[in-house]
Amino acid sequence: MAFLSWPYVEGESAWGEKTSATRFCEMDCYASSYIVQFISTVTCAAYVYLGARGIANTRRHGKDSVIILGHAMLIAVGLGSVAYHATIKYTGQMLDEASMLYATATIIYGAFTVTVGEAGRRKLSIVVSIAIFAVSVVHYCLSIERMFRLFFTSLVFIGFLQCIWLLSTRISDPVVLKGMKQLALYGFVTYVSGIFIWSMDTAYCSELLHFRDKVGMPLGFLSEGHGWWHILTAFGVYYYVVFIEYLRLSIPNLSATDQKTQGVELIWPTLFSLPRVELTREKTK
Repeated sequence: MAFLSWPYVEGESAWGEKTSATRFCEMDCYASSYIVQFISTVTCAAYVYLGARGIANTRRHGKDSVIILGHAMLIAVGLGSVAYHATIKYTGQMLDEASMLYATATIIYGAFTVTVGEAGRRKLSIVVSIAIFAVSVVHYCLSIERMFRLFFTSLVFIGFLQCIWLLSTRISDPVVLKGMKQLALYGFVTYVSGIFIWSMDTAYCSELLHFRDKVGMPLGFLSEGHGWWHILTAFGVYYYVVFIEYLRLSIPNLSATDQKTQGVELIWPTLFSLPRVELTREKTK
């Protein structure tokens, strides 16, 4: 099958010097001088595709602007990551990491505003926006990776705790609870799997580079761990956004003047299909 194996040959970047603070276990510019890290760039399509699918689903059912923004932020993560991996420039890295912060902040806002009124939502949006913008500016100017990782991890953890609290105190329907647990489990497993594969990619970089050199392309593509990180985390975030959407539609806003809510159904024919949430009927409390 030698005719299906092409060697990796590193080229020169059309973008000039690589100025990003982080390096990956990949040979650069082997496919094009305009795409420094080929697999890490093309796999960003997973974020864009899943974000677009999410927007289309939400616009058909519920039309929750916060959830639509969450899916749009998933697209932004993909575009920011393209800017980063195609160029390996510092500015691209900052776009990539800032988009991750804004996407996570949007999801947190969606989780924390389930049971608050308009005034509470307005105050929270101001606080979150100022915090994220401030961290983004400081990170761009000083490039303190530890600060960024700590802040990002804290956001994820805070959102996780809020979702646990909502599940334990606001959801009583066993069918809804089962669907939410499935979404949470799949989101967790895919996201953590992406982290694990990227960690192995870093830990065994020299061995993986040797393997790619031996088998060539396209088989070597399968061993590029950061590409798998993109695909798996894209699915993980998609599950998480659908989870938040399911929460927001299943929990009546306690501050609302009317108590009319609509029935909500999680459409997930098989575990290998993309889940979506649909409104089914109107009921009165």
